[in-house]
Amino acid sequence: MDTPSNDIPGIECWRVDAARGDLRVHITRERPPPPSAAVETEWARRVAANPMLHDGAVLSVMGFDADTNMIAARRDSYKRLAVQPRVPTGVRLLAVTAILRAVDPSGASHVLLGRRSHRTRIYGGCWELGPSGGVGVPPPAVERMGLDELCEHLVEEVREEAGLSVKGPGVPVAYVRDHVACSDDLVLLLEAGQLDAAEAASGPANWEYDETRWMPVTDAAAFDGDQTIGATRAIFRAMGWIGGNAAT
Repeated sequence: MDTPSNDIPGIECWRVDAARGDLRVHITRERPPPPSAAVETEWARRVAANPMLHDGAVLSVMGFDADTNMIAARRDSYKRLAVQPRVPTGVRLLAVTAILRAVDPSGASHVLLGRRSHRTRIYGGCWELGPSGGVGVPPPAVERMGLDELCEHLVEEVREEAGLSVKGPGVPVAYVRDHVACSDDLVLLLEAGQLDAAEAASGPANWEYDETRWMPVTDAAAFDGDQTIGATRAIFRAMGWIGGNAAT
């Protein structure tokens, strides 16, 4: 497997090469252990502090093979994810993140940033590329998911969180592992058209973002600090917006 870049603490990032095979998810039939007493106690504490938290099914990553673009995952619970790091469970959320790109009249690329609400599970008040979110868990009989299903889920996240209607196909550009958030994000590039129309249509559409803004990719260095989550900073580098030639 390729060695991921990891110059940002707690973050690993791989570039996704479509020539190595179609991006796909294999969902194993392995069952997670039931929540322990420690999990239940910590979950109750977190829900009391943040009533927006609700348990549900998630996909937890078991492994990613960058040489074949294969993600192995299993069904698990949000409860077992959210109690980390205080109660380690090994759950690693499979998520998708959008790079929404719009172009201004000069042809310069801009991408959408969102500032996370303090009511989210982690990184409240920080900027991120997005929208993003955990991949929806398919029916029990489904054991494989492809790029079309992942992109469909992300397009819905964009509509719900940013108020934008975009269409696929999304282009896989990176895979980011965040050891702090206990998540693995497949990063997809989606086209949002002309900047003026995208600006007019976009904005926080639900509670997960306090605000959004369109950032010229040439301004990425201004957001390369503690005010931005590590996964987004890694994507800046993977896309060549910092320390290289811009991939877009």
